[in-house]
This record gives sequence, structure tokens and C-alpha cells, in this order.
Amino acid sequence: MIDLSVIIVSYNVKYFLRQCLQSVARAMEGLRVEVWVVDNASIDGSVEMVKEEFPWVRLIANDTNLGFAKANNQAIRQAQGRHILLLNPDTIVQEDTFRVVVEFLDNHPEAGAVGVKIIDGQGRFSPDSRRDLPSAWNIFCKLSGLYKLFPKSRLFGRYHLTFLPENEITPVPVLLGAFMALPRTVLDKVGLLDERFFMYAEDIDLCYRILQAGYINYYLPTTQIVHFKGESTKTRSLNYVLTFYKASLQFVQKHYRGWRKWPVALLYQFGILSAAVLSALKRVLSAIYLPLLEVGTLYGLGLLFFHFWRDYTGKKFYPAYEVWGLLGYAVAFMIGHLVFLNYAPPYRLRRIAGAVLVGFLLIVLVSYLIPSINVSRFMVLALAAAALPTGLILRAVDNWLRKGHPHLTGDISHRILVIAEPSRFAAIRKLLFEDIQYPAEFIGFVSPRPHPEALGTPAQLPSLLDHYKPDELIFCNTSLSSQEIISLMMRYFYRKLSFKIIPPYADYLIGPQSILVSRHSLRLYLRLHQPEVLFQKKIFDLVVSLALLSVYPFTFWIYHQPLAALRSLFGVLLGRYHFVSYSEIPSEEMPLLKEGLLTTDLLREHYPRTFSVDLMYAHRYSVLLDWKILLMGLPYLGTLRN
Repeated sequence: MIDLSVIIVSYNVKYFLRQCLQSVARAMEGLRVEVWVVDNASIDGSVEMVKEEFPWVRLIANDTNLGFAKANNQAIRQAQGRHILLLNPDTIVQEDTFRVVVEFLDNHPEAGAVGVKIIDGQGRFSPDSRRDLPSAWNIFCKLSGLYKLFPKSRLFGRYHLTFLPENEITPVPVLLGAFMALPRTVLDKVGLLDERFFMYAEDIDLCYRILQAGYINYYLPTTQIVHFKGESTKTRSLNYVLTFYKASLQFVQKHYRGWRKWPVALLYQFGILSAAVLSALKRVLSAIYLPLLEVGTLYGLGLLFFHFWRDYTGKKFYPAYEVWGLLGYAVAFMIGHLVFLNYAPPYRLRRIAGAVLVGFLLIVLVSYLIPSINVSRFMVLALAAAALPTGLILRAVDNWLRKGHPHLTGDISHRILVIAEPSRFAAIRKLLFEDIQYPAEFIGFVSPRPHPEALGTPAQLPSLLDHYKPDELIFCNTSLSSQEIISLMMRYFYRKLSFKIIPPYADYLIGPQSILVSRHSLRLYLRLHQPEVLFQKKIFDLVVSLALLSVYPFTFWIYHQPLAALRSLFGVLLGRYHFVSYSEIPSEEMPLLKEGLLTTDLLREHYPRTFSVDLMYAHRYSVLLDWKILLMGLPYLGTLRN
């Protein structure tokens, strides 16, 4: 009879799923295990990857996204194992995990469900490994942050049970659905996952029903897994927070009654409202605080210069100059920064300098077009001279607030140390610095055994870390076991290192909430997939088409076909075309774009070694890249499309 049925529900996480299945294969040794993957209509090639690389996996490919609970139930109904394991695709299990869990369930008939110690992608213990059932007090401590202030308190730390020891087997009310093992007999008694929960809270619901049936849910820290929390669900987004709170509210409305129900329900509703309001405020403030600070600082400097120059020369200015004139100067420089996208990192010195030049030219242009405006040359030159250091200092402050370092342009030395077998040294160098083009300073290799090309062995890591001070450790999964990788992550997380993994013979690099893929693989993590980046592209098209149309009577002579260019500019203004689009018909996984007046073909001479200019364009997209292509192809507007 099969000992364990492992069930993985996947949705557009192909690379994490491959890594998860590789770790599952190693953990199956010595046990009779069947593995099920239920794919919820992914478009990233997950189904094809499973069929080709893991033919022993039993695959269910859905045509639509059925949600977590329903997809799990599809496999549970067909599974033959004595025990069922629900496993997330963005996890790595140790080689001993399945054996430890199966033995525990066999030896503890009172166990209804078992969860293990969960480590996040930074090597830290995940408090979600065990939780309490929702109550008014627990939710209040969670929303107010009291559980963080007093984590060891039984009174305040009940939401995540942080007062319990991390390394002791303990009964707990709720386990995380990312890894939950259950005897088949328990599921037969309490029922399958409630399919009314599309995503989230189905694990709380199942654990609650298990407790109601008289079983015990155990937290088992004698083995551990890594959970790259957020990849399959994007846990940092507002959508996640709202969905989680709504699902938890759904649980409360299902199971609680009377005085127990309403306080919890009200707190969850308050959590939903406050999450939405705080997220909106955060977005607004993060978008406007730097422009407002820039305008305010430049206006303040303008006042100082104004009073100095007026007192020194005795020159008279019109009454409103001290307010509206100086404010107009400051706004002009702010517009320059907007043009060069200088209100979001990464910041670059040349872009900041370009923004100052644009602001200066804008002031000169307005004063030329409106001669009645009394413009002081000294004030303009003084503010232009002050705008550059002001821009640099403000962005250094912004970097310090965002990233914890005050480097002016945000560029800091990123140093990496790679742990791998000597036989993999050459292939890893090629992957990192030719295929992926990883922007980092390579320190060297650490080998599991002494080797002349290696800096040392894992036993020497403490001294190597002290001496070389790397920012990141990269593990090669063919050189180290999952257990060794997890152990090293847990041992050195306090050094605030970041960790990434190269799966066996893979052409990509996996880390928490990030995947870096070689140019020979399909890149799904493209900038143009991000709604805010696509919005920037649309704004660029709108603003530039308006600008070109407004000056068309004076510039029509620069176009090879003026009338075709005019029609094309109106087409961009009306949203029928982009200025720039792909040079070839894109695959279905690429971000969708409208037809372009110009194509990425114009980039080929600048990037002759690029595998695909379309892929490079979608991956590295910025408004400046569109601007660069437009400047190269401006005379040809209206001709290339035809």
C-alpha cells in the first residue's frame, strides 16, 4: 500500500514547481510515495514541464483556475496513500521530511494533522508554521502589533503562538496549508477541504473540523522545509491581505455564533477596511512625498537666494514673484525629474543631471514665449546649480528609507559567494555572468571538499564570511542536499545575507520572490508584465504624441513622409498604436502590446549579442528605452509601419 500521497496545486510557478518536485524526488527514497500535481490553468508551460521532466508524477491539468481547495480535492479523491500531504509548489523539503512525518503519524493515532518547522527564503523561522484559531483578542493583538512587541507573552502572542518554543513538538490549533500531512482516515471522517474557500482560510477550516472531531494537530519541528512565501500567492500585495481577511471572515461566519462571532467579524472587517485605506495612503504618499519634498526644498532655497539677491542688488521684483515665480521654477525642475522618471529607484546621476537641464530649458522656453514674465537670470542659474545636489541628496535619503543605505544613486557593491562542486564551477560562472548577466561582484567558490580553485569548505564559512563580507550566498543544489542548504540558511540568516539556489543543472536562479532566468529560457518575470510599467508606457505615448503634434507645424520637415507621420501621431494619441512595439509576433507568454510605429529592430545594432531584442525590451523596459528608440526612428514615423 502507498505510504504517502503528495498533492501539489500549481498556478504559474513553473520554476518553483520544478525545484519542489526535485526535492520531493529525493525525499521519496525508502517510502512508497505517489505525487500528484494539479495545475490550475497555468500559461507558463508548467504542464509541459511536468510531462517531460517528471513522467512519474500524476498530473491533473485543469482548463480554469478552480482555486486551492477544489484542486486539492480533485487529487485527494483519487489518491491511494495511507496519508495525504498538501504541499505548496514554492517549497523545498528535506530528504528526511517524508519519513519523519509518516513515522510520526503511524506512531500517533490521535494525530489529525501534522505540520513541520517552516523556514522562509531568508533562512528565518516562519511564524506561520503554527497559529491559534481566530478570536477577537488574537485579531486585536495582530492588527495592533502587540504580538510583535511582546512575542513571548502568552497573553499577546497567541496569534502566531510565538510564546511556544520553536524546536519542541507541541499540539497547536492551526497548521499552515503550505505543508499539512493528514491520515486518510481523518479526511474520511471530517471531510475534504471546503470548496467554498477559493483561496486562504481553507487550512484554518480543516484544522478546526479536525479539532472538533477529537483529533490533535501537531507542530513537528524535527524536520523542516523552506517556503518561498509569496511566490504562489504574492503575499505582500494588497490583494493578498484583502483576500486573506475576507477568507478568514468567511471562516468566522461559517463556524462561530453569537457573542463569539460578531467581535471577530467586526475586527476582520476593520482589518479589511484599514488594510485598504493604509495601502491607498501608502501608495499616494510614496508617489507624492519625494516630488513635494523636492519642490519644497527648491522653493526654500529660492527664497534664500531671492532675499540675498534683492538685498545685494536692490532690484525690484513684481509682488507675486516671491511666491509664484519661485514656485514655478521649483515646479519646472520637478517636471524635469518626472520626464526622466527620477521619482522611483534606481536613480542615476546622468538622469538627475538631465532632469535639471530639462527644468532649466523649460524655464528659458517659458520666459521666451511669455516675455512679460520677469525672469531673474541669477535666480534661474542659482536654482539650477542647487537643483543637482538637492536631487542627489533627496534620492540618497529616499534610498536610505527604502533600502537602508544612503548611496546617492542606489548602487552598492553586491558581493556573492557560491557553494558548489568543483565540477560545476565553469558552468555556474557561465550561467551567472554570461547567460543571466548577474549584476554582482563575484568573490569565489566554496567547495564541499578542498579544491585549489575554492576559497574554502562549508566548515570554514564563518571565517570566510567575516573576511570577504558577501551580501549573498548562492547554493548549487547538485552539490548540497536540501537538508544542508536549509541548515546553512538557518545558521547564517542573522548576518542578513540573501540566499539563492541554482537547482540541479538548471539555467535559472531562484530566491525569495525572485527568479533570474538565462537568455535561453522563457522569461516570465518581465517588466512589461507589471501593470504600473505598462501604464508608464501608455503615459509616454500620450504625452509625447501630444508634444509632437503641438510642434508639428514647425517640425513636419523632419519626417520622410509628413502626412503619414501626422496620421500615425494621431493614431498613438487615440490609443490605436504604441510608438514602439515588438519586431516579431510575440509568444503568448509575452506581454501584449499594440502595433508600433517603430519596432525593437532599431536596437539590434546596439545589442548585437542579445538573444532576442523583443525579450530584452520586455525585460528591461523603461520610458527611456522608448525615448531612445523614438529618437533613432523619429524621421521614419509613418513609414516603417507601412
